[in-house]
Amino acid sequence: MAETDREDETAAREWTGAGGGALGARQRQRPRRPVRRWRPAACALTGALAAGALGLGVAACARAAPDRSGTTPLEARPVASAAPAASAAPAASAAPAASAAPSATPRPGAAAGWRRESSLGVQIEVPADWAVNDYGCNMSDRPTVVRAQGIQTLCLTPEKPTKQVAEIGPDAPGTIKKGPEFTRRDVSLGGVSAERTEGRGADGRHFGWLRIPSRQLLISVRTHDPETTRRILDSAQLASVDHNGCPDRRPPGARPAATHPGARSAMAPPDPTSISICYYGETGDALRTSARLSGQEAAALAAALRSAAPGPNPDVNPQECLHPPTPPPADAVLLVEDAAGRGTVHVAFSGCTGRGLDNGALRARVNLPLIKLVMLPLGTGFTFNGDLSP
Repeated sequence: MAETDREDETAAREWTGAGGGALGARQRQRPRRPVRRWRPAACALTGALAAGALGLGVAACARAAPDRSGTTPLEARPVASAAPAASAAPAASAAPAASAAPSATPRPGAAAGWRRESSLGVQIEVPADWAVNDYGCNMSDRPTVVRAQGIQTLCLTPEKPTKQVAEIGPDAPGTIKKGPEFTRRDVSLGGVSAERTEGRGADGRHFGWLRIPSRQLLISVRTHDPETTRRILDSAQLASVDHNGCPDRRPPGARPAATHPGARSAMAPPDPTSISICYYGETGDALRTSARLSGQEAAALAAALRSAAPGPNPDVNPQECLHPPTPPPADAVLLVEDAAGRGTVHVAFSGCTGRGLDNGALRARVNLPLIKLVMLPLGTGFTFNGDLSP
């Protein structure tokens, strides 16, 4: 599907008014905030395109999304939808931070036919052909991992007993089933206490839960066979730095360190070997999820970074958008690596102030096409405020 950048932004824009549910209630208590939302379709990890459902219920296929397993291409799954999606905020400051950028070089990969997924400081392995966030309104019957979904369309699409799911998320009371058919035991994840429950449910699926009380995290799995459930739970690890090189907490400091030799001449090198995308979002400092680009996908993102207009984006009118005193420095952190070294680029777009790109030496503007290059590989929704014209 061919679209102009301006058409993309128009379709992705929604002005949320006073009657708009939770967001609307929040806006009645503060200045008007023009919210644009993007809700991507579930990222399918076995084909050629990542599908994107635009705000206002327009279904569309977006750019080809990269495969994080390193073996399987991506495929589109068009989504019929009637609503939109969400994300985060930034800041600009004086001197670069002194710390070096973390390496984007991944740890040893998952076993053949499997891939790693990371969220909230924990990572698991799932079959490589499972989708990402194909869950909730209008979900298909396809197996999926669920993490960092962002804002979702509200409708009742029941989960079928044929659906296979592995989910990383906050601990929710009442999620874990109890009964003689389920066994519970205490386990340890790298010295951190956890509770593991497994068994077969009434619908025939094999269920498993791994609760980490000290982190208020829960991994929930339901599959067709006990071995798949067991293998996913066995793969769980706490990770201060995940398999894509992303720290589990948002890096401190208003600006990244300009560690790449070419940081003062360009926002990113022209031929990166890899770009890791670390997404933290608008609130909190926990890593929501990550992805790693290489080849043409990394080159396309690097080209967009290099061609960005100089200087940060203008702040949104304070009469239309609340200006927080200290927004986070970046929604996403890019770890860019090439033969000359590695560097960091902060990407800030969801707030009312401080939006733009920052590699520690240069600042530039963000626009919707560039944000989509960053966010679509993650398969999560996001929001932005104010005009983001190219």
